[in-house]
Formats: sequence, structure tokens, C-alpha cells
Amino acid sequence: MLVAMSSDHAAGRDQNTGQAHAVLRSTADLPAPWAAICGASVGVVQGRWDGPRGTRSADPCPECTRLAAG
Repeated sequence: MLVAMSSDHAAGRDQNTGQAHAVLRSTADLPAPWAAICGASVGVVQGRWDGPRGTRSADPCPECTRLAAG
């Protein structure tokens, strides 16, 4: 499924589960931990949400995918 993604999101990852989450780019340069747009705590931010570490990862968060698209 192709979904238009905003470039306003970076890819974050929950270090416990490995699930990818969308993080606002405006907060990605702040110290960890970060809050994903779905509310999950994220320990690592690296890359674009619409890239291989975000929506094209093995386990992208469905709620982040929905929120980032809208």
C-alpha cells in the first residue's frame, strides 16, 4: 500500500520492541527519549519516516502510519 507521507517526520524506533514510529522532525534534535506521534516512547531516531527505517521497515507502527498520512 502506498501512502503519501509528510517529510515532517523522522523514523524512530522503540528499542524494546523494534517497532518503527514517526517522530516530528522539529523534536528529533532534542535529547532522548522522544515521543512518537502516536504517544509511544522512542529511544532511537534515525532516518526518514518514509524510508527504510520507517514505513518500509519490518514493523512500522500502524497508528503512526495513519497519523502521518493525515
